[in-house]
Formats: sequence, C-alpha cells, structure tokens
Amino acid sequence: MKGFKESEVNKTDRRKKQQSKNVNKALLQNALTLQKKGELEEASKIYHQLIKNKFLEENVFLNYATICQQQNKLKDAILLLKNAIKINPKNFIPFFKMGFILNNSGRFYEAYPFAKKAIDLNPSLWEGHHNLIKILISLNKPNDAVIIAEKARNMFSNNHLFDGLLGDIYKDIGNFEEAKKNYNKAIDKAPSDDETLYSYADFLVGIGRKKESIDYLKKVLNINPKHSISYYLLSTIVSAEKDKNLAELILNTKINNFKTIYDKYNILFSKANIFHKRRDFDKSSELLKQANNFKLLDKPSNVERIIKYSEVIKEKTNLDKSFDLPKFNFLRDIFIVGLPRSGSTLVESILGMNEDVYNLGENSILINALKESEESNYSNIDQLYLKFSQNFSKKKITTNKMLGNFMHIPHIVSKLEHSKVIYTFRNPLDNILSMYRAKFTGAGNEYSSSLIDTAKYYVHHFKMMSFYREKYKNHIYFLNYDKLVNEPETQIKKILDWLGISWNNNYLNHHKSKQGFFTASNVEVRSPINNNSVGGWENYSKLMREPLEFFQLNNFELNSFEKYS
Repeated sequence: MKGFKESEVNKTDRRKKQQSKNVNKALLQNALTLQKKGELEEASKIYHQLIKNKFLEENVFLNYATICQQQNKLKDAILLLKNAIKINPKNFIPFFKMGFILNNSGRFYEAYPFAKKAIDLNPSLWEGHHNLIKILISLNKPNDAVIIAEKARNMFSNNHLFDGLLGDIYKDIGNFEEAKKNYNKAIDKAPSDDETLYSYADFLVGIGRKKESIDYLKKVLNINPKHSISYYLLSTIVSAEKDKNLAELILNTKINNFKTIYDKYNILFSKANIFHKRRDFDKSSELLKQANNFKLLDKPSNVERIIKYSEVIKEKTNLDKSFDLPKFNFLRDIFIVGLPRSGSTLVESILGMNEDVYNLGENSILINALKESEESNYSNIDQLYLKFSQNFSKKKITTNKMLGNFMHIPHIVSKLEHSKVIYTFRNPLDNILSMYRAKFTGAGNEYSSSLIDTAKYYVHHFKMMSFYREKYKNHIYFLNYDKLVNEPETQIKKILDWLGISWNNNYLNHHKSKQGFFTASNVEVRSPINNNSVGGWENYSKLMREPLEFFQLNNFELNSFEKYS
C-alpha cells in the first residue's frame, strides 16, 4: 500500500507540472501575440511573470530582451540576453544582439567577443559582419576593419552596405580616393538608397566639394522628400542669395509632414540656418528654441553626468602623485581641447598645413589607449597611443581634437611623453550661441540644447582648466579664438613657437587644406580666416539673455579666460 500511495503522489506531481507548463505555454503565446501587436508593456508583464514562474525557456529571455532594447532599457536587455546565452550557447542571435547593444552603448571592447562569436556561429549572417566591422572602426582598428569588410563584400556581393563601410573606413584614414571609389560602388549597387547617397554627400562636404554635395542631396530629396537630415546638411552649405530655390525649398517644408521628433528638429534647425543667413535673427531665434526643445525630448541634457565624470577623474588623478610630474621628450602628439565650437577645427586645420602633421580629427584613440594601459598604471600608454595613431598615419606629428580629452589632461601631460595640449576658448556668449545652433548628432553634447546647462558647463570648464593650468602651466597653451581670427599671423606664430615648429605662409591658407574635416565646423573651416562670428551673440541678444543672467548671478566675468592668453 505504501508503494501505491507514492505512485499516486508522483502522478499528481507530474499532472501539476504539466498543467503549470501548459499555463506557461499559453502565457508565452499570449505575450508573443501582444508583442506583435506592439503592446509592449503588457507583453513585458507576462515575460516577467514567466521568469518568476521559473519558465526559463530561451524564447522568453530573447523576446523580453527585444522589448527592453526597443524601450531603451539596455541594462535589462543585456541581462536577459546573457541568460539566453546560458540556456543555449549555440544560438547566434543573443550573441549578435549583445554585440549590437554594447557597441551602440560605447562599450566596444565588451561588444567585440560577442560580435565575433555571432559570426563564428553563423557565417552567413551579413548583419553580423556589418556589426563586427562597425565595432572594429570604433576600436580604431581600421586595417582589421578593411580585411573583414573586403571579405564580407565578397561573400555578400550584392549588398551595398559593405562598400559604404569601406568608404567610411578609407575616409577615416584620409585615403579619399579609395573612399570615393567605394562610396561610388555602393551607389552603383543601390542608386536609389537615400542613406547611401546622403553618406556620400556628407563625405563630399568634408573634403570641401560643396557643389557636388548639393547635387547628391537633391537626388536624396527627390527619392525621399522626408529625409530630414538632408535638409539640414543642405541648409549648412547653400547660399541664401545664390541658391534661393533651395533656400525656399527648406523654408517651405512643412514640419507637420514629419512624424518623429528627430525629423521635426532637423527641419526646424534647417529653417533657422536659412533665416540666420538672411540675417532675420528674430525668426532664427524662434525656430532655434523650438528645435532645441524638441531635441531635449529626444536627447535630454547630460550636463550633471559629464560634470561629475570629469570631476571624478580630476580628484582621482590629483590624489595619485604619479600624475604630478609632467613628461615631455619631443613633439609627436598635439591634443586640441575645449568646448565644441570654440575654434578647435580651425586650429587643427592650420596646424595640418604642415606636411609633417596629420589631422586625426575627433578620434577616440586616447580613450582606447587609456583603457588598454589601465592595468599597468598607464606605463605603456605612450606606445599604445603611437600604435593606434599609426593605424591612421605614419607622419611625424598628429593632431587629435577629441574635445572631451580635456578631462584626461593629467594622463596626457604626465603619462604620454611626446604630447602638448592646446586649449581653445572664445567669448562665452558667442560660444554658447554657436553650440545652440549646431544640432550636434553624436553622444556627449546633449547639454548644448539648453542655454542654461551650456552656461553651467562653460563655468565648469573654466574651473577645471584653471586648475589644470596651475598644475601643468608650461604644458597647456591657452588660445583665444577671438585674437586668432583678428590677428592670425601674430597668433599662429606664437602657437608654432610654443610647439617648436617653424613658420611659413601656408599656415595662413588653411582653407586650401587637402585634409578632410568631418565635424560641425566642416563648412566654416573651408573659408579663409575671418572674424565674422565674433560678437555674433549680440544679434541674438534676447535669446542670450538667459545665459547672460546666469553668468551675472554666478559672478562669472565674460573675459575670465582672457587672463590666460
């Protein structure tokens, strides 16, 4: 009788487990249906309940991760994908998604092994190759990226995206002829692809070929009249007088025809640019307010986070005595830092007129070198930085104008043995206005859509740079943009003398540079040195009242930096 009773218990347990399994399967099916309908919150609740019920099937984690990714809950998505990998380490999908999310979050080193594993598991996944190439580009390994991209192009011969990526890579290393060939191959394969045409148009602006760029932007808008970023790029390069038809096209474009916040603020910035060129500053101000308010909805200000981040670095390095002793052997690496739109691109283009100097532009190789040398307390950072920079050029000297490098001045000055720092600054109100008008697309400058937050960040910059100047006085050159454009020859000679570089008249003709410029200042830098923007904030005096009052309340004088120049 005893054995009979145990057998009944087992049957009851099995029946309960089966019932529970059936309930969970029904819940999973319901979650899938809701997810397909776009009812993501309801689907999420069910996936969460399934995990709580210990129904730990791979699809639960994968589908829930997809929802978290769509909702920008990336930490949750990563945890869910890691669980999916534990359940089935032979499925390429969670590896691919992990590589994609980590790369887009700036965690390139973490992204690489996942992206590589996705290809190992499924070599026929073109998206996997595409993702791995983008990660290699982010890791500043252009030669490796070219190898993978060439291989992928051969495997997926009809896919234009790999030609476009090769164009991007060759653009980054300054081989513009190869870049042009590859962009054109991409266009030949996909002549009606608006993104491919736009990428080439953007490249043409960077190498100073505005007329050709306009022709390609027209093609984009003929194919897709709602390609908002093309209106914006067009607005930065057209002449309000010579290109009246194009200016009118931009002004007559109705914002209500665009659905996303991103598209709406692109159009508003575009219109503001045209009114600025027509010197209708009141209308430009009105549109800039609307544009930046929309942009803050899409990309909220990050001012508190980046201020805290830079202060943490300052405190940490100030406590470490190894950062107290500057090192300098001979000049190889010039770091140009400052706030965006403070004249850094102009300075880089001037220095790039020297045949021994290569402009790296806004390049993250210092961040890569810092990460890879951290374990050795940066003892090998100088060699690592050289290795990374030589992936782009073998010239004797490079300039790097990744502006956020100002946070790492202690590392540059005390750990790199061949480096000098140029800090560019200008009138605070001119600088803030220029940032407010710029519509930055990359991560890091989200604060610029708030006039108050930008003023707050300007004051923070002043405090940080005042501290670093006192600590590393002979290793940082403070360059006043206003003085540079008002008396270029005198100021350029001073910079060159400080760097130990000899003078020639080519430095006055930076706009004839054969190097490329792919920043928000790439249009202005193709013009001869001029002081047209000095004092420009006064045209927007009503708009700029808010930051001006902030400076006054905080007893910050507009000429605070000038005592250093």
